[in-house]
Amino acid sequence: MRIPAVLAVLALALSLGGCYTANQGKLGNFVTSTIAPGMSLDEALVRMRAEQFDCQSSSAGTLTACTRTQYSLTRGECLERVDLVRSPSSVRIVGGIDILAIKCSRK
Repeated sequence: MRIPAVLAVLALALSLGGCYTANQGKLGNFVTSTIAPGMSLDEALVRMRAEQFDCQSSSAGTLTACTRTQYSLTRGECLERVDLVRSPSSVRIVGGIDILAIKCSRK
């Protein structure tokens, strides 16, 4: 009788253990350890794409918007968003990084 209960708890722990949880601080730390202002835009894009971010240049050409979708059992689909702002002195250099709020939507 105890074995099924233990197995059920283990199954639940294993299924929840690998789940994504939205954490703005963790995203910020990850991004700032991956890219930095002054880095070439090409290098920043290679690094972001290696982490499964999809990056698109804005029509004005002043920033590149990067997004990554994560899936959470409790919060549904979560969109992580990072804007790479181009340097005013060179469009090929990252001038700043804006880490936008993670948005989750229950499906």
